[in-house]
Amino acid sequence: MAHGADHAASIVPRADLARAAGGEVCRGWGTVITDDWRHELCPACQSAERRPEPMGHHGPYEQEQ
Repeated sequence: MAHGADHAASIVPRADLARAAGGEVCRGWGTVITDDWRHELCPACQSAERRPEPMGHHGPYEQEQ
């Protein structure tokens, strides 16, 4: 029986596309390619300073009781 290749972890970081929309540096992709051909999160729209605070375990529409 033939088996497919193991699923390796992606080396491309996952960007928040909502924050990347309209980005000029990454052209809306949320990632950029470095001079040594690596994918990295866009420094203009994906930086840690610009990330919103987590909503907690209840989610944005539920209230704690």
